[in-house]
Amino acid sequence: MQWFFIALGAPFLWALVNISDQYLVLKYTTGKRGSGGLVLFSSLIGILVAVLIGIFTPGIFTIPILDKMLLIVTGGITIAWIILYLFTLEIENVSAVVPWFLTIPIFGYILGYIFLHETLSLQELVGSLVILSGVSLISIDFSEQKKKLKWRPALYMLVACFLVAIAGVIFKYVTIGNNFWISSFWEYVGLGAFGILIYIFVPKYRNEFMLMNRQGGRKIFTLNTVSETLTIIGNLLTNYAILLAPIAMVYLVSSFQPAIVLFLTLFATKFFPNIAKENLKGRVLLPKIIAIVIITIGSIVLFM
Repeated sequence: MQWFFIALGAPFLWALVNISDQYLVLKYTTGKRGSGGLVLFSSLIGILVAVLIGIFTPGIFTIPILDKMLLIVTGGITIAWIILYLFTLEIENVSAVVPWFLTIPIFGYILGYIFLHETLSLQELVGSLVILSGVSLISIDFSEQKKKLKWRPALYMLVACFLVAIAGVIFKYVTIGNNFWISSFWEYVGLGAFGILIYIFVPKYRNEFMLMNRQGGRKIFTLNTVSETLTIIGNLLTNYAILLAPIAMVYLVSSFQPAIVLFLTLFATKFFPNIAKENLKGRVLLPKIIAIVIITIGSIVLFM
């Protein structure tokens, strides 16, 4: 059970980041500005994280070259899914975007089974399905009579979630038998290195990065720094939990994120409506409350 509480910290931190990302995207990526600034900020901070880990972790160069390359590629995969995620936030509300992350446990189970030979017991499968059904209910928009699937956001987020699962499998594959912090060092080296390449060779993103920071000033720098710190802590918690339990189970706990986002948006609607808003009509809110009850039941089945 230790892995469960470690993994549970990640979706809470990421939910806070989701609210912050929505605020930043809507406020600072309008007009000629795009999400490229946020992408570069997320990736370049990887350099700082790698330096900090390198200072306090001995033997960072002792792992095989192939392992280093795989972890560096994982950093690049992380940037790829962040780009798709931020693209989606530009065209869709955060409450409709975050539930797509519930597909990560499914991808994680398939990839973990194929490459790491991980399996789940019948009880774990039943509990997982109950939780996924509850989280799925949160993703349904009951505010409109006619429901339409928006294909572009769906495609972006499905690819993004598949990339998240791939990154998790690679990290666990390399880190089993190695040091967690050494693996984290090379992953963030990859994140920072790909960020530098984007800054040099993608003028659009570079210009958006400069414009966003020039116009947002200290406020946007502070928000980005706090968001990236929370993201990094959440990533480290998830990566560590992955080493203690099957990937699908860890990502399943991470799928609590939509429920946490719902609670946070309700809180923000009441006290900070300029940051986030949630529809409080009964026909919209009641199904989401029922979904949270279902998630709770699934959790009891999973861990009783």
